Amino acid sequence: MHRRPRPDLRHAPRRPARHPGRPAARSATVALVTGAALTLTGAAAPAAVPTAGSATAPAAPSTGSDHPHRPRIHFTPEQNWMNDPNGLIHHDGVYHLYFQYNPEGDRWGNMSWGHATSTDLMTWEEQPLALPYTEDEHVFSGGIVFDEHNTSGLGTAENPPLVALYTSAYTGSSERPGIQAQSLAYSLDGGYTWERYEGNPVLDIDSGEFRDPKVFWYEEGGYWVMSTVVATERRVLFHRSDDLVEWEFLSDFGPAHADGGVWEVPDLFELPVDGDPDDTRWVLIVNLNPGSVAGGSGAQYFVGDFDGTRFTPEHLVDSGPPDGEVFADFENGYGGWEVVNDVDGQGGDGPFGTAPAAGTLPGQHPVVGYEGEHLLNGFVGGDAPRGHATSPEFTIDRDFVNLLVGGGHHPRTGEGGHASVDLVVDGEVVRTATGQDSETLDWVSWDVADLVGRTARLRVEDDATGGWGHVLLDHVMFSDDPVPGLADYDWLDWGRDYYAAISYNDTPDDARVTMAWMNNWQYAENTPTSPWRGAMALPRQLELETVDGRPRLVQNPVDQLESVYGDPVYDRNRAPVHARGLDLPPAEPGRAYQVELTLRPGRSEEIGLRVHEGADQATVIGYDTAAQELFLDRSDSGDTGFHDAFPSRSAVPLPLDDGRLRLRVVVDTSSVEVFAAGGRATLTDLVFPGPDANGMSVYTDGGPGSDEDVTVRPLGPGPGGAAE
Repeated sequence: MHRRPRPDLRHAPRRPARHPGRPAARSATVALVTGAALTLTGAAAPAAVPTAGSATAPAAPSTGSDHPHRPRIHFTPEQNWMNDPNGLIHHDGVYHLYFQYNPEGDRWGNMSWGHATSTDLMTWEEQPLALPYTEDEHVFSGGIVFDEHNTSGLGTAENPPLVALYTSAYTGSSERPGIQAQSLAYSLDGGYTWERYEGNPVLDIDSGEFRDPKVFWYEEGGYWVMSTVVATERRVLFHRSDDLVEWEFLSDFGPAHADGGVWEVPDLFELPVDGDPDDTRWVLIVNLNPGSVAGGSGAQYFVGDFDGTRFTPEHLVDSGPPDGEVFADFENGYGGWEVVNDVDGQGGDGPFGTAPAAGTLPGQHPVVGYEGEHLLNGFVGGDAPRGHATSPEFTIDRDFVNLLVGGGHHPRTGEGGHASVDLVVDGEVVRTATGQDSETLDWVSWDVADLVGRTARLRVEDDATGGWGHVLLDHVMFSDDPVPGLADYDWLDWGRDYYAAISYNDTPDDARVTMAWMNNWQYAENTPTSPWRGAMALPRQLELETVDGRPRLVQNPVDQLESVYGDPVYDRNRAPVHARGLDLPPAEPGRAYQVELTLRPGRSEEIGLRVHEGADQATVIGYDTAAQELFLDRSDSGDTGFHDAFPSRSAVPLPLDDGRLRLRVVVDTSSVEVFAAGGRATLTDLVFPGPDANGMSVYTDGGPGSDEDVTVRPLGPGPGGAAE
């Protein structure tokens, strides 16, 4: 199993001396940071805890800019591990990006705040370490506000402070080992050097899962509002303060919608609907790990009202099951199911045991979401055993089969290694489901109206032996209606690699700009990059538009992306796409580029774009006309073998608009970001193609072809790039 790692944490307050001056920045070009190791000026952490430039820190590598997977238009640190964006603020003409950072290695640990700055959100300079960890305290995620009227008293009227609220994760050597509480630091030089508040923590509820503060000024009430999470309880807490130091509880929200993992990194903000300043809603972003719609880490959101005390969503999906016939609930044994354990002959009763499980098994994280007292739990003996379980035969006589499914995200691909629940008719798998790398069971609904009258069986297949290599199943029902599931909720992104999304404070024209960590906790520590690990997704501007009768988020790259536009290398309207496809000019090696295209599927069963295309690899952005869904498939995208959860196909439901689908695809050396239908749907995935995978093409399957509008342009520095 893979979950966000946690050290043995806690911290006793420590107040380092004020930094004497602003440290020098590392130089950067576009998103690629270069430079030598730096020394953190001013007071250092205790001698046993090295800072970024101390003698015991890793030596600075050569820049690493020639690594084939170093992004060209996405921020990465010069070296070492990075995850969540923190403290996003625009101040004195500068965008500040702080981030979770390990100054000593390329895996999670020693959590500190790294720092980078930009004047255009495209070209970044990496700054010295902002908030280093100490012997007693690791510095988890948080936010920054400009205390313009010096309500905190930490600055002056002439020089008001920037104030950071962050999570102190107290280590075993502190006075409160294992506790997470909210602490404060402040800056009097525009965010380049920071001093911890000597009265820390400023908010403590005696919890080991209380984290991720994000603060804003609530103008109508004239006070500060902080949102945090109690992660394992799937609750967002709201507090208020007049001075950023003393905090009073207001209310909480949750659990709601996706709750198959811990809730993290909340963000609450107000937006106009359809550009009307007199018609606004509040948006609450809640990041989730695991249990997202694409598996593992993800970000959901809610739209509603905030009255200064409580957030009330205006649209919640009723997740209860409809009436129907229960076919299997495992309350009285396996009831006629044929269960085959230990297919490898290793001994033992795994993966399913001799009887259904009464909930959680030894060594397993808590299993929740099942009905009654028992379920089929494929964790007997852990993740390694393989086996299968087959139901008695039945006749399909309702339009839907609804079932609770959990466990590992190992879809059936036809190549083995899956962990799935399958509907089998005449020996063929006609429907299949898998878990979301979560011990929370979630409803899956199969539309089987076309199979009514046919004879079928259910088959649970556990062929996965690695992390999350097990299946959970309960409460199989035959119904006339489906049960809402993960795909019925609102998600910021439907791909695999968009997490810890938060927004900037104080942007010009009050634009709501977000950044997110472009990774997934399932495999984040295994991605094949060096000497860095971790990248940020492109900054996005968020707007609320009425879609299908209610306000929903629309996301597009910030306008500043145009500053790195190169001249188009292909620009054609109604380009003919024959059955064999349409080859586009190959990308220049090591370059980022953008493809804008309008698809007209017509009678095609599938149509789309292949990028990073080589002899035996490609990343596929396609549209399935029968399913009416847009998908991003990286199953054969290059290097996929570093983790068994990496090969994947993610999809978002998306009907055509008058028979057309507009796509904007941003391709970097190790990522693909898809913005569809004007930003109404997005998909973001990491990819690690081979060095010769520079081809791209439009393809069509199952139809006579069509005419498409296609524009391809390079992005970022290099020949033909605007930023050279």
